[in-house]
Amino acid sequence: MPSMASSRKVTITSRTKPKTAVPSSHELIEKPGHGRTTVKAKGKQKAKDESPEQRKISAMLDVNASLQTLSSVAQSGWKANSEEGRMKSSALSKVSAAVSCANAALSCLRVLCPDDLDIERAASSMMNKLLVLEMHDTTLPFLDHMHARLLTLLGAPDPKASSHCTSTSKSPVRLLSLPLPMIDSPEEAVLLTLISTYLMHAIISFTHIAMSSSSSTIISTDSFSTALVESDTLLTWVPYCVSLPRKHIDTTLTRAYTMLTKLCSSISANSRSAFLIRVYALKCLLCTSPGTVQPNTFWDQIQKTCTVYVKSSSPISEIEELSVATLVSESLGEVVQIAQSKSSFVEGRSFVLLCEMWTGFAKRSNDLRTLDRITDLMGPGSSSCSLTEVDDLTNNLSKLDISAPSPKDKDTVVLECTRALAVLTKVAACLDANSDGTDDLSRRVHEAAKVLPGLGGLLCLPAELNDELHRAQGKLQRTLEKLRRTCIKALDGEAKVQSHVIISLLMAISNAMEGAKDILTAFLDSSFALARIRLKCNDPDTYTPTLDLLNDAVVLLNSTPDHVNAIPASARANYVRCISGAYHNLAGKLYQSSKYGGAVHFLKEGCSLGARALHIRAGVMQGDTEDGEWDEGWKQLEEQMFRRWELLAVCYSKMGDRKLACDAFVESVKAFPYGSSDLEHLARSTTSTNAFSANASTKQLGGIIDRLTYAATCELFLPTSEVSLHTALRPGVVSDEVVGLLLERQILTLEPCLRKDGVQIIVHGLLRDALSVYKATILPLRRARVLLKCMELLWKDGNHNGGEPSWTAERLGEEVLNLLNVEDLGHDSAFVAFRLQYTVAVHLWLSLFAYHSAGSPMTSTVSYHIEEACNILRGLIPNSSTETDPKTKRSPAHAKKSPKKNSASVRTTNKTRAQNPVTPRPRKGLFSESLLAVLPDRVPRTALENVSNVIQSTPPKQAGVTIGVQKAVIVFDFETIVGQLQMNFHLLGLLGLALLKIKLLEALKRICERQLAVSADLYIIICIDLASEYVKLGKTKRANSLFARSSAVLKSSDVSDEVRINYLLRYAEILALGNNILGSASFYCEAMGLSEASPPEDKALPTAERIRLRVGRLERAAMACRVSAAIQYSRNNVVGALECTLQSLRLWNRAVDTLSRLSQSSSKSTKATDDSNPFEATRPKSSSASNTRYNDHPRSLGQKRLMDGMEWRMVEGLLSTLLTLTHAYFTRGSSREAEYFAQQTHDLAESINAPTMVARALMRKGEIQLYQRQLGAGRDSLAKAAELLQDLPGVDAADMRRLNGDWNRLNEQAQDARDLYEEASVMLGELEGMLASFDGSLTLLPQAALATAGQGAIVPTLLSDILRHHIWLLRDDGDDTIKHLIERLMALPASHDTKGEEHALMGKLTLHSVYDQFRSDMFLSSLAESTIALPMGMTSDRAVSLTPSTQDILSTLDHAEKLFLADLALTMDRGNVPHVREATTNLALIKALQTSLGKGGKDGPITAAHLLDASSAITLRREMLEAIQHKFPSVQFDDLEWPLMTPSGSPLPRKKLTEEASDGDVDSNASMKAYWDSIRETHAEQNLDTSLLSTTPKSQFPPHWTVVHISLTPDKGTLFISRQNVSSEPLIFCVPLKGRRESDEDEHLTFDDAVKELAEIIRLSDQGTRNAVNVRNDDPQARAAWWAERNTLDKRMQELLENIEFCWLGAFKTILSPVPPISAEFITDLRTRLEKVFKRILPPQDKKQKQHPRLSDVLLDCFSSLSPKCREEELEDLLFFILDLYTFHGIPVAIADIDVDQVIVDLRCVLEKHAALKNKRGKVNSTSVNDPHMFLVLDHNVQGVPWESIPVLRGQSVSRIPSVSFLLDRVRLASAENRSGASLISISVDPRKTVLHLKGTEGRFKPWLEQMRSVGWEGQFLDALARKDLVVYFGHGGGEQYVRSHKIRHLPRCAATMLWGCSSGSLKEMVANLWDVTDRDIDKFSQAVFDSLRLTPTRGGEQGTSVVTAIAQAREVCKLKYLTGAAPVVYGIPFYL
Repeated sequence: MPSMASSRKVTITSRTKPKTAVPSSHELIEKPGHGRTTVKAKGKQKAKDESPEQRKISAMLDVNASLQTLSSVAQSGWKANSEEGRMKSSALSKVSAAVSCANAALSCLRVLCPDDLDIERAASSMMNKLLVLEMHDTTLPFLDHMHARLLTLLGAPDPKASSHCTSTSKSPVRLLSLPLPMIDSPEEAVLLTLISTYLMHAIISFTHIAMSSSSSTIISTDSFSTALVESDTLLTWVPYCVSLPRKHIDTTLTRAYTMLTKLCSSISANSRSAFLIRVYALKCLLCTSPGTVQPNTFWDQIQKTCTVYVKSSSPISEIEELSVATLVSESLGEVVQIAQSKSSFVEGRSFVLLCEMWTGFAKRSNDLRTLDRITDLMGPGSSSCSLTEVDDLTNNLSKLDISAPSPKDKDTVVLECTRALAVLTKVAACLDANSDGTDDLSRRVHEAAKVLPGLGGLLCLPAELNDELHRAQGKLQRTLEKLRRTCIKALDGEAKVQSHVIISLLMAISNAMEGAKDILTAFLDSSFALARIRLKCNDPDTYTPTLDLLNDAVVLLNSTPDHVNAIPASARANYVRCISGAYHNLAGKLYQSSKYGGAVHFLKEGCSLGARALHIRAGVMQGDTEDGEWDEGWKQLEEQMFRRWELLAVCYSKMGDRKLACDAFVESVKAFPYGSSDLEHLARSTTSTNAFSANASTKQLGGIIDRLTYAATCELFLPTSEVSLHTALRPGVVSDEVVGLLLERQILTLEPCLRKDGVQIIVHGLLRDALSVYKATILPLRRARVLLKCMELLWKDGNHNGGEPSWTAERLGEEVLNLLNVEDLGHDSAFVAFRLQYTVAVHLWLSLFAYHSAGSPMTSTVSYHIEEACNILRGLIPNSSTETDPKTKRSPAHAKKSPKKNSASVRTTNKTRAQNPVTPRPRKGLFSESLLAVLPDRVPRTALENVSNVIQSTPPKQAGVTIGVQKAVIVFDFETIVGQLQMNFHLLGLLGLALLKIKLLEALKRICERQLAVSADLYIIICIDLASEYVKLGKTKRANSLFARSSAVLKSSDVSDEVRINYLLRYAEILALGNNILGSASFYCEAMGLSEASPPEDKALPTAERIRLRVGRLERAAMACRVSAAIQYSRNNVVGALECTLQSLRLWNRAVDTLSRLSQSSSKSTKATDDSNPFEATRPKSSSASNTRYNDHPRSLGQKRLMDGMEWRMVEGLLSTLLTLTHAYFTRGSSREAEYFAQQTHDLAESINAPTMVARALMRKGEIQLYQRQLGAGRDSLAKAAELLQDLPGVDAADMRRLNGDWNRLNEQAQDARDLYEEASVMLGELEGMLASFDGSLTLLPQAALATAGQGAIVPTLLSDILRHHIWLLRDDGDDTIKHLIERLMALPASHDTKGEEHALMGKLTLHSVYDQFRSDMFLSSLAESTIALPMGMTSDRAVSLTPSTQDILSTLDHAEKLFLADLALTMDRGNVPHVREATTNLALIKALQTSLGKGGKDGPITAAHLLDASSAITLRREMLEAIQHKFPSVQFDDLEWPLMTPSGSPLPRKKLTEEASDGDVDSNASMKAYWDSIRETHAEQNLDTSLLSTTPKSQFPPHWTVVHISLTPDKGTLFISRQNVSSEPLIFCVPLKGRRESDEDEHLTFDDAVKELAEIIRLSDQGTRNAVNVRNDDPQARAAWWAERNTLDKRMQELLENIEFCWLGAFKTILSPVPPISAEFITDLRTRLEKVFKRILPPQDKKQKQHPRLSDVLLDCFSSLSPKCREEELEDLLFFILDLYTFHGIPVAIADIDVDQVIVDLRCVLEKHAALKNKRGKVNSTSVNDPHMFLVLDHNVQGVPWESIPVLRGQSVSRIPSVSFLLDRVRLASAENRSGASLISISVDPRKTVLHLKGTEGRFKPWLEQMRSVGWEGQFLDALARKDLVVYFGHGGGEQYVRSHKIRHLPRCAATMLWGCSSGSLKEMVANLWDVTDRDIDKFSQAVFDSLRLTPTRGGEQGTSVVTAIAQAREVCKLKYLTGAAPVVYGIPFYL
């Protein structure tokens, strides 16, 4: 549709003077009247008066005049756009005036004559004149008016008249078109001529306007071209102008063509508008008369236009390209449609060429219809291409004479080629369109298949270069190639097309191209495509045909036809490369489908052809230059060849053919591109680890080497020559550096497999090959690196050199040091930065080998090498000194072994023996500062990010880091020696070199803080280990600082969970040791949360890795238990702490056992012997049960040297836990268990060659033996420990001196003890100074200043112990020394234990001062040597007046009492048992002294009795709390589960591993559980509260029970004897053992003398018992001698017991007499008689005092049993005791005036009369208690004395108990078991439930035993204790070989037991022997007991004698009444059968 014009109306105006410039076109359009002129003003007036006719004429005249004016101007040659036109303004003015006049006139005429065409003709003439004058803009008003007028004439609506006009209708381009009439076409020639002329003028005008840049705003080329194409312009009207003369039409069209062509030349060629305008112009030319333009010329112009547009439009996107192709194709279709109307126009060569071009555009746009049309145009003229036409084309091709073609034939060939191209193009387009029309595709393929055979001849026709035939041949060949690719694309595509049809077409194409010169490329490509398509991975039947296709390609390439001879060698190599790639690609496809067997066939060919291609290229193409693409392909092949071999190897491996896989891996290594992968460069500049991680290729090569090496070694078991790549790689092909690098990788691969059979031999061979490659003169540093690896292998191999005599640690280390010291590094200059690292590494290895060798100078050698390594490391730290402490000297022993006279060797200048062989004097710098300065930078790995920035809160002390030193620090790689460092850390710990360990750790920490490229894990581990060492030395402040630094790194770095857990646990442990329970529990809970969140074990991991992960889990669990133990200990939960520690021990044992699986030859773990392990038991089914003790002892490692760092950690943790348990049990008082764990520590430490740990175990064992008063054994243990420690400085040496001081103190060698304590204190001070010198944080201070600082003291616990003993030894000196020591002691860091012991020391010193006051007081001087009674023993009617001195003493005693009570408040629950016992005994002594001074109080005796009871039951209470937990082991727990606790540290119930017992078991054990729960609560809440001490539990006892305590004061000078009974108040005698009888010094028996005599008698008795086997029955003399010796010993035992009673007890033995009820009459009688005696010797009574003080009833009751026949010394005891009582009550006594002998006679007379009275009246009023029984509570010092056999107790019913609380527990147990409600006075057992165990006595008891078995007795032992009521044992010892004591403690109930074995009393069961006895005598004794108990089958049911009474009576039956009769003792409550 034509454009609509504007509807604005135009008015005519006039101007007085025309403008000299031509008005713009816009103004002319809007104001058409502008420019009209009149000569005079009166003309206007005249015009108004004229008639219409006159105006018409006037207007016509004006138009004519204007035309004439324009004609004259035109004839003058003036043109507006010429230079002359622009200069002559007069002509322009004339023309402008004429134009204005004509405009006005035409307007007037159109109004006057609207239907007159002449007016428009005149207007057309005006426009023609203006166009001639080139005034194009001026024509626009005329065009506008004519357009409107023509619209009216055509009957079309005027756009201006429309109220709704579009923007297009307003545009000037609307003037280019006129709408065609809707109904009738105009037939009038004038009108058609007018229309055609108008349209031509419009085109001309707008063309010029478009070419004018100033008019671009009016019209654009885009709008102009659009208007030409889309509206009714000139070409649209041409068909309607056929009636006009042809000349007019030709002229019009030709002028339009000319102007449009001119316009196109000024527009960009890539413009769409230019193309459309050009095509429009050509259409105008095409519409002219025939002959105007020639067809070939026209088609050439069309082709040129299209070609220029397409070329100028590229490059463009695919969418835009498609748009261009569509536009061109459509435009060509329009042109051809016009041309078809002309005869003979659509033919000829040019038209054919156009059709070829058109075909390409149509194919590009997939326009199949257009392609068919093109084919029709080139055919004979039919409308469709039928099969007949194809046949015709085929026939024409076959008839061509290709042997000697004529020019005409060549033209025919070109035409037929074009036709064939059309057919082929249609097929290609159909394939590109992915047509689903199967029939259409088949038809087109069939057509192409018919044409293709004839094309082979066309391609072979000879043609000259650049002629038409040559061009046609090339285009045909290209079309065939495109079609071939299209077929391949269609086959590869996802569209569902007929593949078989396309494959047939592809084969036909290949055949047609057979005659082409480039047959190989196309043929190979087609073969590759067909092979790819034919191969079906899931169909094995397709493998062989596919392989044949590729093999055919190889055969074709190998053949030599004529056309192949021209193939150059480079091209042949490239073809081989392509075929190789085809094989590989198909193999990859099969591999991805897991068809490994099929892939192998393709891979083998591919790899061999690839190698062949590279060989051809390398051998033939040297010197040829190739383009980049060619080079890139070969480069890719070179880089891919090793990957192809690797894939082949993988396929072989998948198939299970390991040998072929190994061979393929070798080929892969050989094919690796070492040059292009930078491996050659990496081998010269970096280590193996870094080289194989530098890029993807080297990483892959490393993986190949790993698989190759592992398979050849561990799977194929090949010899070294076939494993080593040194053999596989040809010399010269690969450099020695690379070969060595590959060998190092192989060695690294086999390192985890060293424990496998044969691997070590292979590694030895690889190391030899590497050393042969790395020459010492050329590659010294790399050789040193391999030698270090040799040392590592030697270490892991247990120092076996694998047949290499030179491979010893010393020789290897010496060679390494020599290599590191050479000046000429050869090719290793790039490795100079590793010199320091290798030097450190070799020293670390040498230190480990020194440990491994276990030689005598082992410790000093280890110290030397670590000192050397430490000095090098410290040299890397800026401003750090490498000099050690000046006291440190070199070990001469090692100096002899050091290398000779070189700077890297060890030199010594000190010939004298060093006092300190641990840290030899270091050499002065192995490397110079200049060398350190040139070390290159290294890029840190992703690890510890700027530690110095992370820990800015605690910056390093040293600053000012220099660049050179910083570089040295950065280049040091700790990752490579981290294993050696950790092993040396643990080694130093095991050897006791704590200070050296701290020194090394400090150096490493400070290096790490200087941005060293180490992992954050390693830094935190170093800090943790260092902090732990500081904690061991008491440096908690430094430890906290280190943990703070670690915390900063922990928060800012990526740290592994394992290290994080380790950090949290270690910190929690330190906080717990500092009593920060909340903080410790918080960190512990956080660590437990991390542990629970850890992923489970990956079952797919290798076994070794899984074992290590499992060991790590066990380790963390063991650490958690240790931390939990520390927390519970801080909470005073000693039982919980011990349980956690035992769990930790079990976990450490499990860890060691688990880790031993990695050992190649793991020794079987041997359990401790039955007689040494108190925890031995049968291993239960559940290994993780917490109630088992089978693994509470460590597994013996044999004589093993630790190899792995993890092994070191496990063993160190195990040793630490064993020592902790030793200390815990020793503190608890369980000496036997403590000694057992000390022995286990000793055995384990010996097995791993750790002399310092052995020494520690011996020291602990010696300490235990000293506590047990085994001074000889203790001395031996300490001597062995001292021999192991030698002169080693450190804490152990100080502790050794402390223990030696204790031994001297116990041997009363005070001065020696003082010297040793002083020496130990000095040593700790020196250690403090050495420790301060390591980091320079402290200056060396005098020892006193360091100790005074207190909080900074080293090992404060040990120092406290040393100072306390030293102070006590100096207690009598009173000088400033003791004051200074006390100040040092008080300044130490306070803990519960040390603070309590300080209180105890001050209490002892205070009590000691009391005795000094006693000695200085005239009246109290004898008090220390007098017997004291509690209660006081005498009453008075007036208060006793106290002297000032007495008041002072009482005040001092009160202060001492407070100190001891404060001590017990801190140590009662967890303190050392000897210490607690001493404190309680001292409190009892203080209470006795207070009582003797009149301040005892009413509750004094009860309190003292409780204190004595508590002193004897400390261990029992603690053991009881532990044993109760295991009474009911029905629930088991997994030790791997961490102990649970609340955030406050309170323990939580653990998770159950097994279900609890059944309901029946629960019901049966309910009462027992309730009982034991109550016992646990009672013991857990027990304390020494003064308010509770005054209460007595005696009301719960039967009236016939009496409890007697016998205790000894710590100085063994005073004996406490107390008695408690329901019928009387408690009575206590404090009896001094010396000084009481000064006149009888020759008869005085000290405690030590008695113990020695008893031990000697027992020793001789045991010796005689053992010698009895040598006495023959037929030798009467020997028998007589033997019995004489036995009788002598029996007599000695009797005398000893009598002397103990006489010398120790004297008259006070009556406290042990039975307590029969006595009437008040007897008491009064005795008091009266005694007062009469003393009244005669005392001074007269004071008048103010009504009467003398009276003796108390309790004393009279006690002394009433004193026999009148007693010895005079005993009466003297009574005399002086009573006189002391009178003296204290203020009655002066003159001892010198008293006739002692007479008073003794009087006292004996009183006792005789009193006894007679009792005998006389007692028979009448007998109220004696039935079956009285006495319980002895004995102090551990007096337990070995057979008290039951001293005269006063012999024959009485006496049994032993640990304490009164134990007796109460037994009463409650009896109550719990007494379901019948019977009385508890007599506890009975069922004799029918008895087990008898005989060992060696079956013959003597056989008749009796057979009788007892008839009533139900059994012969089992293990389960009898839990199930039976009575167990009788005959044999050696106490049956320990059958059951462990701890298992007995864990029983809910235990049978009454008779142990008739030798020395069975140590088990403290029911009936046992204190020492060895003879079988016959003890059998006689036991038979008498059985007879007394009437233990026969016929016994009745009545209750008889108790077991205790029967035993007391049976003592007289023995032949040796004391040597045998005194041995049996009874423990526990008396029971009846």
